[in-house]
Amino acid sequence: MAGKGTQKVKTGCLTCKIRKVKCDEAKPFCNRCTKTGRKCDGYAPRPQGAYSWDELLSKRPIVPAITSRHTTQESRALDYFRTIVSPSFAGCADDYFWTRLVTQASYHHPAVRHAVVAISTIYEQIGQVYQHDFIDSPRGRFALGHYNQALQQLTRATDETVVLFVCVLFVCIEIMQGDKQAAIKHCRHGVKIFNSAREKISPWQQKHLLPIYVRLSVFPYFFGGTIENFPGLIDVHLDELAPSATLDDCRSCLDLLVARGIRFIRTADIYRTGVIQGLPIPPALIEEQQRLVLLLDGWLGNFSILKTKHQPSLATEALHYMLQMKCLVARIWVLACFDPFEIEYDQHTPIFQQIVTLAGMALESQKRVSDRISRPKFIFEMGFLPLLYFVLIKCRDLPTRLQALEYMAILAVNRENLFDSIHMFSIASRLIELEHAVDLELLRSKGAIMANALLTPASEIRIRDSYNSGPNKEILSEDGISVLHRRIEFLVWNSEGGGGLRLVDGWIKVRQPCHWPGFEPDLVSPQLSHSSGPSDLLHLSQDVLSDSGL
Repeated sequence: MAGKGTQKVKTGCLTCKIRKVKCDEAKPFCNRCTKTGRKCDGYAPRPQGAYSWDELLSKRPIVPAITSRHTTQESRALDYFRTIVSPSFAGCADDYFWTRLVTQASYHHPAVRHAVVAISTIYEQIGQVYQHDFIDSPRGRFALGHYNQALQQLTRATDETVVLFVCVLFVCIEIMQGDKQAAIKHCRHGVKIFNSAREKISPWQQKHLLPIYVRLSVFPYFFGGTIENFPGLIDVHLDELAPSATLDDCRSCLDLLVARGIRFIRTADIYRTGVIQGLPIPPALIEEQQRLVLLLDGWLGNFSILKTKHQPSLATEALHYMLQMKCLVARIWVLACFDPFEIEYDQHTPIFQQIVTLAGMALESQKRVSDRISRPKFIFEMGFLPLLYFVLIKCRDLPTRLQALEYMAILAVNRENLFDSIHMFSIASRLIELEHAVDLELLRSKGAIMANALLTPASEIRIRDSYNSGPNKEILSEDGISVLHRRIEFLVWNSEGGGGLRLVDGWIKVRQPCHWPGFEPDLVSPQLSHSSGPSDLLHLSQDVLSDSGL
């Protein structure tokens, strides 16, 4: 019992409580125990929600031991998230949010904890079972149960920071499950909260949550989101660039420019492939295009200065290369976004080659970090995959495309956000075959580009876009082997209807990303034709599309 006239201390270490003596509460171990040679058993965890966000961001991580309030399965999922999942989620980018903030918050906020258990459980099964099999399995029901509990907890939350924080986790859950519309819905909800409370955004939200939402605001535009149905973040556009002092500053600045650029590009789509294709571009859009290019050029200049002053460490080299690739991709895309004939992209072939060179440098950097490149099954952020895919679908220089295909097979993660490497590798491979009249499997076995390949196809044969139009199915090959195919629609030049664009669809072979041992893209046959006349290409286009079932 506490002495008469004294207040019983409930916050002392566990050892002092057992001994019923006053604890000095020094951290991490009290002086009363250590000075007397006793083992201090530390402090009991505070109840959920007792820590402020500032405390969760303290230099010394607050990670209490798993207590009896967690089941064995929950404890395993939380530990698996902390040790395996969170370090992999950001790819080569900064992993602070996942390894520090989410891990910390999972011990103190029920909605975060339930969401993390669901994420950890879903991540573990990626690549092991088909999605519908997992949902019907005991582990699938376990993950879904925790996801539902997190949703229930969030409906009672009054702290806006918690809502925004957990909303990111919900986006992650839906992305891992491949539910594009649900992921976009959660993302839209978070963006709307930011927009409605933009005058009340706390410094913590500004520093740790807004950058994530800036990057998240991009992915919906690749999966059905439009400028009409998905809001942009208000008041986060840059009109002037200040010199960046740190890598984080540079990354945040580029993220803002890319988000603004992608939204601008989607505004321009209707002039490239829509019903008003060919009409004069409004002056305001031309001005925005020019402004974006100037800002992206300014970013490249600032980033070059930063690299000169602060040489990247071995751990951040790959991120440096990725940021430069992202800026160059955005610059090309903004400049060419109005061109319905895809010829503008040819003006940027040297820049496409520079992007591929940066990918090669990133690969070498990763090899220096580890002899064996270990890739996670999934990353929440977009990595090298969509950047290299852009080169593959828009650069019409065959050697550059083949090198990009090689690097995609090595660098890309199987799942990056909603981007699927098998899907994108399959489409890019078939697109190259159609536009250049090559057989990649034959090319892979020979190790040199075929003599009748077209190095640079003319506009009429170029494929403007592609769309996934149905589920996969097994199709028997000529030798009786069952091969998985995917139904795809290609947007091509309408040679039969007097110009314009039309959709043709068919089945393409699903190909696993694979690199070509010993392949050298410089082995170009001197007999290669750099271009052919429009009539030759149109004839070739119809033959190739017919052979592919399109």
